[in-house]
Amino acid sequence: MKRSCKKVLVTLSLLGTILFSGFNTQEQEVLPEKINWHSHFLASPDEHSPYFALTATRWQYSYNAHIRGNNLHIDFNFFAGVDPDKSWVKLNKLRGAESKRKLLNHEQGHVNINFLLLKDGEQKVRFQRYTIRNYKKSIKENANKVSAYYTAMQKQYDEETKHGSDDINQKRWDRLIEKELMKYLE
Repeated sequence: MKRSCKKVLVTLSLLGTILFSGFNTQEQEVLPEKINWHSHFLASPDEHSPYFALTATRWQYSYNAHIRGNNLHIDFNFFAGVDPDKSWVKLNKLRGAESKRKLLNHEQGHVNINFLLLKDGEQKVRFQRYTIRNYKKSIKENANKVSAYYTAMQKQYDEETKHGSDDINQKRWDRLIEKELMKYLE
């Protein structure tokens, strides 16, 4: 009887005006974390950047594959989060509490989209039929497809909301994101 075990950890990092705090989906109820300027933006700002905030986010998955004879069993773990040491904000460039609130709301939208990546990625990677011959390649392909979809969504979110400065489109996106979140929070 042949037995093997492989462990793989994959990290997909996204840089942009995206903000997200860490959570792990292993055996617990997970909600998008509520963010704040002082805990999630610890790096020195890039004074040459035209943006007021930059957040480095990551989405990771790992798995252990166990093969016994012709049977394949895969245990997955998923994690997403922000790297506060690479994330920054130019609070001194924001005028007044209302502009800070609006930008934080916009960044919370990025957090929520990244939560959708975490939950959708878990579904689309974990619950697939894999074979001994294809599981490594198929897992990677599935994860890359999900990641590409949400990377494009993050970009579209910033473009359509003008990085949070278009109030009408920001509210539209807030509603759209909330609707998508409800699929995972009910």
